[in-house]
Amino acid sequence: MISIVTGTLNRKHLLPGLIQNTVDSNRSLELVLVDGGSTDGTIEFIEQLKHPRIKIIKVGKRSSYPHFMNLGIVNSSHELVCQWNDDVLLINDWDEVIGEIKDEFDFYLFNWKYGKKEDMSNDFWLEGEEQSKGWCLADVFDSGGEIVMNYGIYSKEIFRKIGMYNNEYRYYYADGDMSFRAKSFGFINKNLKNIKVCSIEVPKQAQHYIGDDKIYHNNLNLYKKKTLPNNLEYLK
Repeated sequence: MISIVTGTLNRKHLLPGLIQNTVDSNRSLELVLVDGGSTDGTIEFIEQLKHPRIKIIKVGKRSSYPHFMNLGIVNSSHELVCQWNDDVLLINDWDEVIGEIKDEFDFYLFNWKYGKKEDMSNDFWLEGEEQSKGWCLADVFDSGGEIVMNYGIYSKEIFRKIGMYNNEYRYYYADGDMSFRAKSFGFINKNLKNIKVCSIEVPKQAQHYIGDDKIYHNNLNLYKKKTLPNNLEYLK
């Protein structure tokens, strides 16, 4: 069982595709939507569905990426949490993802690429697994670089032992901070180049904030010394 966690804000038009691609496609999935104050009918749309495996958490106003991810995780039902967005679609069958879950791994990185929904049935667009073909699986940790999960799965044990998403961030870098921290403290990842995600080319709502990159690189230096920041929340 996997809890898919994402934030959403005034993107009702994307939700039918998200739901069809997740909870309507596999009974092993739960969708936890954290709404940042939508005024386009998002909440009413989700509530009238009365879907047994969709939870909506109403924040009432726009919040930061780590805040809504942590809120979603706390309210999720399962031990595996999938980091997701409301504008992405899994190309594979979710049973293929479930088949990759093994006891010896703690988190899993999916391979993703910008595209359109119709690209998912385009053999030329789907071709390959590497960056030269447009695919993005960010893990150069072993050569001294970074590891960033854009889309993938964490075991909740990580959040209990080394903390959740760092609330110092406004938006960007919180995901990289989380995955680099997990890797630095001995949690084992599996890079799933064959599990592919289409990131739909729609206007992005994320904003860059001055200072997020400084926090990120300061924290990376802490993790290399096996030191955790003092301000982290821990999952109970």
